[in-house]
Amino acid sequence: MSSSPVNTASPSFPVRRMDYDFADMPKYWCDNEPSLTHYFTGLSTLFPEGESYFVRSVRALRPGVKKHSQLDRDIGAFIGQEAMHSKEHHAFHISAQQYNLDPESLEKVTGTILKSIETLFPKKWNLLVTVGLEHYTAVLVATMMRSTYKEMRDDTIRNLWLWHSIEETEHKAVAYDLYQHLYGKGLDAYLPRVMVYTFSLAMITLMSTLYHLVLMKRDGQLFNLKSWRRFITFAADHYKEFIPDFLAYYRFNFHPNDTDASALVANAKAVIGLASRSSKGRESSAA
Repeated sequence: MSSSPVNTASPSFPVRRMDYDFADMPKYWCDNEPSLTHYFTGLSTLFPEGESYFVRSVRALRPGVKKHSQLDRDIGAFIGQEAMHSKEHHAFHISAQQYNLDPESLEKVTGTILKSIETLFPKKWNLLVTVGLEHYTAVLVATMMRSTYKEMRDDTIRNLWLWHSIEETEHKAVAYDLYQHLYGKGLDAYLPRVMVYTFSLAMITLMSTLYHLVLMKRDGQLFNLKSWRRFITFAADHYKEFIPDFLAYYRFNFHPNDTDASALVANAKAVIGLASRSSKGRESSAA
């Protein structure tokens, strides 16, 4: 009797094991500005607990994917990438303690909020929060790879954000594809998708705004009007790009891969040395 063939397909993207050292980072590493630096630090504090939540929401429904299918392999790589993002952003927050900003406390708030949502929402809705916020992140990182990284004066932090942006782009469709695999593409799949996205978009906008204000206050910069003007100019310029891309999610036939970011990814890899595999990290497959 012959044995059944074993599917040895690899995931569509690698898991890179990174180990950044943030010990020497300057206080204001984004354009030497408090408001820009604290805006991105506030976003960063969403990641460790947020990406752990994404992993749990996907893992909870992973058994519904046929074993050893390409999607199952990609889910494994998605989990590996998100785990590394959580680790490296947490290390960044620990290093930021030297400036008495305590971003780790905001991580904990994020964890409390997301664990409450996880308890209240069914598995399908938790997956949809992940699907929606993966799209939100994919929109932001496209701009990061296009131009924002040039504002980052510290190479290690620039590399952190570009590496994260590359990987968010690589796996941006995984949670969405899992949702479609399980629930289809009809109206009964579309309506909860856009409803939960609206909730998720409001939640993350509120949280990131509050965290930004908290960090500015902790730094004694809350009433630094010059710095706030710089941020408002930055935000106004970028939200012209963000809003149409955020709204694209409401299309009935939307898919994350509708937008091709391959040129941005190639450039970001070249900037941080991933194209030549000379960066501080290793690529491996995920189980």
